[in-house]
Amino acid sequence: MKQETALTFVPSLVSHLIWGVLLTFIIFPSWANAERPSFNSSRYEENYQFLHDPKLRSDFFDPIKYIPLNQSASVYMSLGGETRQHFEYIDNNNWGKGTQDQNGYYLQRYLAHADLHLGKRLRIFSQFMSGIESGRNGGPRSVDKDWLDLNQAFIDFKLWENAGQSVTLRAGRQEIVFGSRRFFNYRERPNMRLSHDALTGIFRTPQWDVRAFGARPVTLNQNSFDNISGKAKSVWGLYGVRRKLPVNFSLNTDLYYLGLHDRDATFDQGQEEETRQTLGTRLWGKFKNIDYNFEFLYQFGTFGQGNIHAYALASDTGYTLPLNGWGKLRLSLRADIYSGDDDPADSELNSFNPFFPKGKHISQLAASGLINQRDLHPRATWMLDKHWSFTTSTLFIWRDSLNDGIYSIGNGLLHSGQSSRARYVGAQPELEVKYTFNPHLDLKGIFVYFRAGEFLKQASPGRDITYLGSMLTFRF
Repeated sequence: MKQETALTFVPSLVSHLIWGVLLTFIIFPSWANAERPSFNSSRYEENYQFLHDPKLRSDFFDPIKYIPLNQSASVYMSLGGETRQHFEYIDNNNWGKGTQDQNGYYLQRYLAHADLHLGKRLRIFSQFMSGIESGRNGGPRSVDKDWLDLNQAFIDFKLWENAGQSVTLRAGRQEIVFGSRRFFNYRERPNMRLSHDALTGIFRTPQWDVRAFGARPVTLNQNSFDNISGKAKSVWGLYGVRRKLPVNFSLNTDLYYLGLHDRDATFDQGQEEETRQTLGTRLWGKFKNIDYNFEFLYQFGTFGQGNIHAYALASDTGYTLPLNGWGKLRLSLRADIYSGDDDPADSELNSFNPFFPKGKHISQLAASGLINQRDLHPRATWMLDKHWSFTTSTLFIWRDSLNDGIYSIGNGLLHSGQSSRARYVGAQPELEVKYTFNPHLDLKGIFVYFRAGEFLKQASPGRDITYLGSMLTFRF
């Protein structure tokens, strides 16, 4: 009982301290030099060596962003962190199926990292993560709570470097991100992020970034330092990015192969051992005011005694309009197809597997995932100034195959497709308002309404979902 009281008191104390810091930055906002690089969601990508010049130190946290540890400054450390305070209210979660929450709940996430550079060849990066959930009826979900654990702890060893080219070996617990993060992402939308125990080889030139890796996803547990990666699921692959292809407009391409083995893969067809290979390419760039991002994937392999044949086509095309003193407006359309299983009675599986998808690619609610889905997603984002931005969108969803169900953003089966022949899943309008106080602090408000379509009315309670969320994020 005493231990439980102590554990309850510590996050409460930390929360009060964090709110004190946040209020200070709200009351006394400040903007760093406009040329200063912004924070990266993958914090290990940040580089603060420019702070070696005292004239460039303009931010309150600069004394801990670059800490020389020897006279020549060849050994230095950078410290940083993040807190996210997140309130969510979901009425009719999963369209009314299962335990419901009528009052909303509060999620807290804390990240702290240290980046140690030992000369030009050796680097050690570590990041701790803590997540707290309060007030959710039914208790925390698997991605809501983790008292304290290592999210990342890896070593980079630069094996070779010459004329802007380098080969680096990265070993340890690490977040893995590829391309536009549609299918390999660190799970930013939920409270707890995703990492892998992995070995990665990185080859870089001014035009190429090529990575070969083998990894096992880390499974979250809710106590201290008990997250592990087991043998049940493993991934591997080769991912190459070629920037600035020699054409007369902006064109970049990703070419990749990804492999996955899952001992207990579950689809509407059933549960079997799965070994899946993926070949994919992405074309992206800009042409004047137009930006584009197209991705094509084909999957093959085995599911139990049967073969896998699946595919995905994903696109995001936008046009940005300057508004003459009123910021700029981006109008865009996402159009995607993620294949579903043609016949649950045969041994062949046609359901696409999106690996570790980006939930925010769908929406903050992400009520359904990227398996057996066709969708159209028109969006409008108005960036008024450096403080305000507004995004509104409507997502229309259909099933790709009438013989397959719909799945969660974590790839779990939500509702079987065996009880309905309806294709239309529903429509989801969304509004997000974001205010950036300064480079360290921002606040979001999100409203989502999911109007259930005919399939959900036949295969589930079919109630409309209302989502309200607020998210206050502080980084240093």
